[in-house]
Amino acid sequence: MCGYRVCAILWIVIGIYVAIYTPFFFSFKNKLTMSLAFTEGSPTYKAWISPTHLTFKCYLFNVTNPDEIMQGSNPNLDEVGPFTYDEIFEKQIINVDDEMDEIVYTTKSTYSFNKHLSLNLSKSDKVTILNPAYIGTISMLADLPPDFMEKYGDNIPKLFPNRSSIFLKANPNDILFNGVKVSCNLRKFPELNLVCKTLNNNQPPVLRKTDKEDTYLLSIFQRINDTFRGPFSVNRGLKNITRLGDITSYMGKRVQTVWNSESCNTVKGTDTVTWPPLTEPLPFVSTFIQELCRTMEADYAGDVSVQGLTGSRFVINERVWFLNTSQCYCLKVNNVPKCLPQGLIDVTECQKMPVILSEPHFLHGDPQLLKYASSLSPNEEAHSSYVIIEPYTGTPLSGEKKTQLNLYLERQPVELLSNVSEGYFPLMWCSNGNTPSLAVIGFTYQTIRLLNVLRYLCIVPLMIGIHLTFVALLYCSCTKRKIGPTFAESLLISSNSQSDNNRQRPLHA
Repeated sequence: MCGYRVCAILWIVIGIYVAIYTPFFFSFKNKLTMSLAFTEGSPTYKAWISPTHLTFKCYLFNVTNPDEIMQGSNPNLDEVGPFTYDEIFEKQIINVDDEMDEIVYTTKSTYSFNKHLSLNLSKSDKVTILNPAYIGTISMLADLPPDFMEKYGDNIPKLFPNRSSIFLKANPNDILFNGVKVSCNLRKFPELNLVCKTLNNNQPPVLRKTDKEDTYLLSIFQRINDTFRGPFSVNRGLKNITRLGDITSYMGKRVQTVWNSESCNTVKGTDTVTWPPLTEPLPFVSTFIQELCRTMEADYAGDVSVQGLTGSRFVINERVWFLNTSQCYCLKVNNVPKCLPQGLIDVTECQKMPVILSEPHFLHGDPQLLKYASSLSPNEEAHSSYVIIEPYTGTPLSGEKKTQLNLYLERQPVELLSNVSEGYFPLMWCSNGNTPSLAVIGFTYQTIRLLNVLRYLCIVPLMIGIHLTFVALLYCSCTKRKIGPTFAESLLISSNSQSDNNRQRPLHA
């Protein structure tokens, strides 16, 4: 009977635990998940629409042997930096499509120099890099009939301060944002007439006009500073919470025309700012990178703790670049796919300028790349891009996107490029990202605390039940001991029984 009582108590305990814990906890989790969709007033929507504060850092590769490179030597490069900028990333809503469950919006980034987090350089300090405007203009001429290069190629250097070099020597802040002066001085160089007309009609992205006629400023990033980009469309997650934050179109297109297949041209993945809740562990997450016009995947690399919150860490690793070995991300030259070495992606069609992107220091790239740029030393910890996501709410706890800009330096039938060493030439690498403060992720922090409290509260009935079961087992054990004779009692009973038998035996004469 005692065994039946213990079993009954156990079943009651399990029943109480299941009845209280399962519906209550999972009901709360489901309500939390559904509340994350982009609705007016929801914490997730407020976080998404509010300006995001990021840190943008750049490291320039200073060329220490420019003259030797023009005579055929490989480059010697020194990394100089960081040059740090505070970035404010804003969104402006254009339209809300209830039927498609999407928001159409544009983005704007505003950069301001942060001298406290930057390398201490004066305005007179300069670095030397491969001139992107010169290489871009030469590349543009190379796409025209051959006689254009022969006729105008040697005139291109007259646009720039140093007319005897393919390199640009300037202050880092001028190279990045402020601008280096480029002049179409037709009075001094009338032979530049056609070149200047071409620049005016087909202005490279790194050049911008000034108030002064025929004068431009050359800079890498000013074109994206305080400028609206897009439009994009993003899924609100009302109809399907697992699609929350997914970018569904870019520049009005759900399928681009940049790459060689529909699957690679399809716009998909998040914007790295908003993620859906990770309802189950994922081997990888996807994000759409507008600078690449493509989706990139980051693989799960374990759980980590950030400001007391547990997050899933995802990193871009070598597997991502295996996709480039297919013809999907290879640009066509004369209708024939031209694939770059592993670790490189040609974004000429995407950026409208001859730029090749990679991870910093050619991380995860073909080892041959480092034979040309031997000064570089890739390092996983310093150079890999990552994001850490809190799984219940999809909140990014930390993240950095790291990209290197490269140009392909090749010989051309012009004086300055006739003897150069050919290869993929690094210009700089940049990172942007942040680790939000507790004030920013307060909703996430409080939500996870509440979930943990509920989880422990729901275990209380189970602990009480286990205690009652233990008490019942002790009671049954004690009862059995009282009912059954001890060893000493057994001996006494046996002795008394033997005495009684002796008394009952008949006496013999």
